[in-house]
Formats: sequence, structure tokens, C-alpha cells
Amino acid sequence: MTVIPLLASAGPSDCYRIKDPDKRAYCLATAQGQKSRCHSIKDSDSRQKCLAEVGQQKSRCHSIRDKDARSACLAKF
Repeated sequence: MTVIPLLASAGPSDCYRIKDPDKRAYCLATAQGQKSRCHSIKDSDSRQKCLAEVGQQKSRCHSIRDKDARSACLAKF
């Protein structure tokens, strides 16, 4: 499982340099505030984290299987 770290102050142009498709989609979703980009993330936990953060939906954190990642997600709210 790959939980994607928050990319602080990354702009959309920075995101396109990221080779990993899941990390690039997460970066673009958070940089642009576009929840739709989260849906292209294949890793389930990373997708739920993205949807929680971008959509401001704390309930999405509860769908994260990894206990530490779930706690980190919940701590953001």
C-alpha cells in the first residue's frame, strides 16, 4: 500500500513532473481542488484520503484500511 504524503505548496505545473500516476493525480487534485482527479487513483487508501481532503469529507477517512493512515486523515479535521 502506498499512502501519498501531502505535497505542500505544489502547484499544478509541479504535479505534471511526478512520474507515479497515483501521486500525480493526488497532487493535481489537491493543488486544483478537483475531487474528480481523486477517482483516478488506483490505491484505495490513497483515493479515500484524497477524497476526504479535497472534498472536506471526514467520513471518507473511515474507509481507509491502514490504521495509521486513517488516524492521520482524521487528525486533519
